[in-house]
Amino acid sequence: MKMKELEQAAGVGRETIRFYIREGLLPEPERPKRNVARYGTEHVERLKLIKQLQQERFLPLSVIKHVIHAQEQRRGGQVEPLIGLEEALYPLLSDPEGLKERPLSEVSASLNVPDADIEEYIDMGLIHVEMREGVRWIDHRNARLLQLWDEVRAAGYTDDISYGARSWQRYAEFIKFLVDDEVATFYHNLGDRYDQKDAARLAAAGIRLINEILPLMRTDAILREVRAISERGSLEPDEQE
Repeated sequence: MKMKELEQAAGVGRETIRFYIREGLLPEPERPKRNVARYGTEHVERLKLIKQLQQERFLPLSVIKHVIHAQEQRRGGQVEPLIGLEEALYPLLSDPEGLKERPLSEVSASLNVPDADIEEYIDMGLIHVEMREGVRWIDHRNARLLQLWDEVRAAGYTDDISYGARSWQRYAEFIKFLVDDEVATFYHNLGDRYDQKDAARLAAAGIRLINEILPLMRTDAILREVRAISERGSLEPDEQE
């Protein structure tokens, strides 16, 4: 299709389309002749994805570029040699408790989390349960997550100050984006280079180290941002920034 047809199909103007191509958000079109460009359905789909991520997730283009990069890696990564990697990872993570399961009803009965909030946590992906023979089961790791969400409420983050269950959805979305990108990159970089044993060893080391690095980075960033707001006396950055 021509540029005009692409504009109509995706609802995006040509200057924006050209900008996305320059920034690597869209693939280059086919150019059968010097002044002729042909676009395909992949361009329409990519433009619709960018609009969706902007309008529904409010993501900046820098993050959207990473999302697209992760999707492309998932398509090109070597998965077959590392199928079953999770089984090799479990013992290396030294987390046998994480695999133990209890009925969700048993866990929730010991907490003060409203059932409606638990359902929202599950729906958002903040905790995960498995249904077997009509009973919902939750492993030790997710049970601890549910306990921590209970502690968040007990600390004062409640509906009264606009911290309802849905206000935490950003964390589920961030973790999904981060993990999708991390895992896709790992398979892409190592899928055809390492056997399962060595890949599991490297993955376990990475998980442990990044799990320590991320909280430190977040705490440092929060304190620096709070300090910056105090210095500005405003939530908005100065115009020259």
